[in-house]
Amino acid sequence: MSAGTATLLQPRVRARWEWLASAALLVAVAGALLTGLFTAYGPRDANNLGADFRAAYLPAAELVADGRSPYPQDPSNPPEGFPHYIYPPQLALAITPLTRTSDDVAAVFAVLVSLAALLSALAVLGVRDVRCYAVVVIWAPGWNALEMANVSAVLALLVALVWRFRDKLWEPATALALVISVKLFLWPLIVWAVVTRRIALAGAAVLMGATVTLGSWAAIGFAGLRTFPEVLSETTRETSYSIEDVAAVLGVGSTTSRIGVLVVGGTLLVLVARFARAGDHERAFFAAIGAALALSPIVWLHYLVLLAVPLAIARPRFSPLWLLPIVLWMCPRSGNGDGLETFLPVAVTAIVLGLLLVRPRLRRDEDAVVAT
Repeated sequence: MSAGTATLLQPRVRARWEWLASAALLVAVAGALLTGLFTAYGPRDANNLGADFRAAYLPAAELVADGRSPYPQDPSNPPEGFPHYIYPPQLALAITPLTRTSDDVAAVFAVLVSLAALLSALAVLGVRDVRCYAVVVIWAPGWNALEMANVSAVLALLVALVWRFRDKLWEPATALALVISVKLFLWPLIVWAVVTRRIALAGAAVLMGATVTLGSWAAIGFAGLRTFPEVLSETTRETSYSIEDVAAVLGVGSTTSRIGVLVVGGTLLVLVARFARAGDHERAFFAAIGAALALSPIVWLHYLVLLAVPLAIARPRFSPLWLLPIVLWMCPRSGNGDGLETFLPVAVTAIVLGLLLVRPRLRRDEDAVVAT
């Protein structure tokens, strides 16, 4: 081997070792966290594994299985121990088979489904870099979604499927229908479908979403339908990482903060339309996800697991931007923290989406994109 050839190979060898070292580190940390997730909760703390699933989803499913309403008659003063279930009935109906098992088995199953959904969201978008899979488990939002075993990881997978099959009809329409029927705050994705001239997709998604929702209400005899809006209203009074709640910490009045939310969300929706008109459907999709998070009256930490979708689309190979959501470990899972903690989720979301909107794809990622 000549000296010139050896000199050329040195950077490649160094890059390979750097890749292996970073992959080993991230996989080890992710593995340790997952091991801790299933072993840290002993008999005394078993109820903390899959907390959302145990406290809300499973009790609601048990009520539905018994032919009762999963919603309190008086949402402002629910009976002690009544599940805090804030979704339409279809989610509770879907998990009624798990009511036949023990709570512990059901919770572990729910955690595993959340993990599979989170990793599958990256897989369907063509991510092949193992470091990306490891880092989303390390993310505070990713960990929060797994630990609580809530619907956020599944929503991330469904949103990923909308993009993956965007040029077809029934596959993305079904995924989008399930998304908006369970979590209506993601309605800007319907706007994205309309402005990118996927009218049939948008129409089918709305029709199927309405059919699923009405059908699930009919299945429980429309029990709780009258009080459901009040259930949602009570939930919006909780403190979260929404723009409106963050503004309140700064002393901004409610009217002014709501105007600010509309300005931010409206600006992002305008960007959805502008990118779509320019033929840039990718950035329009990113802006739609940003608009959904900006306009939502409630933003829990696990909602930000949705950031994995635009990152996977635009950065299918690992880059430093993938590491940014790790800083959200500083933030508490409930409430919106104190001081810097309050502003970090909004800042991280703005930085990630802002960079992807300004520079949607790095040159080295071009050949890693899977054409769909």
